[in-house]
Amino acid sequence: MIPNLTTDEKAVYDCIVNSNGRVTQLQIAHLEPFLGSHPIHENYTPKASTLRRIRQIVRDLRMKHDLHILADTKGYFIMKNKEDGIKYVKDLEVTAKAQAKAWFDRYRKMSKLVGIKSDYFEQQGKLFEDE
Repeated sequence: MIPNLTTDEKAVYDCIVNSNGRVTQLQIAHLEPFLGSHPIHENYTPKASTLRRIRQIVRDLRMKHDLHILADTKGYFIMKNKEDGIKYVKDLEVTAKAQAKAWFDRYRKMSKLVGIKSDYFEQQGKLFEDE
């Protein structure tokens, strides 16, 4: 048991720890429907606000409680070894670079259309000069 977890944090953490491999946000929402602020009924479909809440709880578990919760395209899971962490960071880097490149491309287009410059994006653009 991890001390000082809120009821919601404990519920989400338990879903992740007790999953057989990975658990998705949707699965957590179905397992713990009280996390959302919407009525629960037979044909329950989680709302976007519930999924945002789950993402925030997972972020809090990582950042505030230092829990080793990783994620990939198949869902959340607990890091079992250093190799899991290394792969996660490499995947995170690929995603971050792709997002940064997409934002820079949008900036470059708007810069030409509107005729403005941003020191931040100009500095960021130096990262993509070799590509």
